[in-house]
Amino acid sequence: MRSEILQRIQTLLTNEDLEAIRKDVRTEIDSFRSLIQEDFRTQRDAWEKEEHEADEKFEFKPSPEELTFNDLVTQFKEREKAWRQRIAEEQRANLEVKSALIEELRKTIQEEENIGAAFARFNEVREKWEATGDVPGDRYKEVHDEYHRLRDEFFYNINIYKQLQEHDLQKNLGLKQGLIEQAKTLATMEDLKERETLARGLQKQWFDVGPSPRETYQELADTFFGLTRETFDAVKSYYDGIRAQFEVHKVQKEALITALQEVLTQDVNDHKGWQAATKQVVDLQGQWKAVGFAGKEHNEVLWGQFREAADVFFERKQVFYDRVKASSKVAKEKKVKLIEEAEALQSSTDWKATSDAMVRLQQAWKAAGPCAPGDEHKLWKRFRTAQDVFFKAKKAQFADRNKEEKANLALKQALLKKIEAFTLSDNRNADLETLKAFSTEWREIGFIPRKSLDSIMERFRTAMDKHYDALSAARSERSVQTYSKRIEKLASGDSRDLRREQSILRDKIGRLQQRITSTEENMERFTGKGAESIREQAQKTIRGYQREIDEIKAKLKLLREAAASDKG
Repeated sequence: MRSEILQRIQTLLTNEDLEAIRKDVRTEIDSFRSLIQEDFRTQRDAWEKEEHEADEKFEFKPSPEELTFNDLVTQFKEREKAWRQRIAEEQRANLEVKSALIEELRKTIQEEENIGAAFARFNEVREKWEATGDVPGDRYKEVHDEYHRLRDEFFYNINIYKQLQEHDLQKNLGLKQGLIEQAKTLATMEDLKERETLARGLQKQWFDVGPSPRETYQELADTFFGLTRETFDAVKSYYDGIRAQFEVHKVQKEALITALQEVLTQDVNDHKGWQAATKQVVDLQGQWKAVGFAGKEHNEVLWGQFREAADVFFERKQVFYDRVKASSKVAKEKKVKLIEEAEALQSSTDWKATSDAMVRLQQAWKAAGPCAPGDEHKLWKRFRTAQDVFFKAKKAQFADRNKEEKANLALKQALLKKIEAFTLSDNRNADLETLKAFSTEWREIGFIPRKSLDSIMERFRTAMDKHYDALSAARSERSVQTYSKRIEKLASGDSRDLRREQSILRDKIGRLQQRITSTEENMERFTGKGAESIREQAQKTIRGYQREIDEIKAKLKLLREAAASDKG
């Protein structure tokens, strides 16, 4: 397959007419690059399924044909660059010539009093005009409209050589009738690309033909442009369909990215869990391959996000199995020491200091790694027993806290009644401030009994969502407000969950900042035609990343407040 593509590229490049082969060469280049991308994904997938050393990184092994391909691409780009420069120079020169011819025609109309001399000068201008090639696209309409206007003014307002003029009008009538007959064949063409090319060529010829008799001009124009408009409508419909399909693929890929990111949030800590999570990721990778192209604007960005999330997953998986391979003997020795420390502390009544010490021992236990299966259960049972002795005593000591939580529950229930009874005013900003105040008051109330947590939070979320939906609040603001539910769940559990969540969010900020830096660097590489549009899109992408960062920072603030409250 690769050799065939390379042979076709080499054969095409032997043609000196670059304009005739340019599109075909680009098609073959895209086909070869698709094969390279497929090889990359296949090699990486196979590598990921294998076991590797901790510091071993995946290395792509290109095919031998890739060097030849790169040389051919370089050769083509150099020829294309020279061709574009030559065309641009020719068009600029043609613009100068045609601008001078327009001025000459204008002077002929305004200044020449001798009819014969005026007509001779007009014919000279017309011959030079027809012999001069295209001008830059951004000036084509302006230049040609002015020429045709002056030309028509010459024929219709200067009374010269009536018979010759009539001859030209009849000649042009015949040419336009011939173009109409060609336009009638457009509807029978099956290849839409060829049909569009012919339609555009016929339009150019139509504009290049001189004026025809006035009595038939409008009828001919309506007929011709009606025939060509059908083709352009079909072309528009075709590309609208493609763009719609791109949007469908974009939505599908965004959903797969979200699903993969959700896998990253799973707390996986054993072999069975990693097997299940890996199956999820592999299934998502298979679904990604099955989804079609999402358009140049989004496809590469989406693939980068998906690949980044997959890389994070497999890196975490590798770290886990590296730990599994650690010496079980060393882990056992560490855990025995931790057990002895826990047993020495189990009778302590210094609740705060000992709680912190027990938490540190729990963290150290997890960091010690797994022991042999026969030892792990016995050691954990002994360690957990010492922990339970202390925390049961602490729980009994702090039984009053249940009263406080019940009181907090009553406060939140009362606040809920206020929120549910709240009626929006005509002042949107004031309503938003009121809703923010509700959220602040809700967070400040403190913890409530766990058994009531889900139901009371669901009522709070439903009531707030109802108001925010009515106000059409911004997504990021809603997200931060809703995030308080997750924070309460985290805060009510192990304190390490809050720290872990903060670490995940900081990592995400770091990755987003890297994307911003990379995008800014890439922006500077785009020059020439179309560069401004590309840079505008890049700026739009950067703004999106920055909004994500701001939202995450707001969540981090809530996490820090929750952590500080938990310590107190």
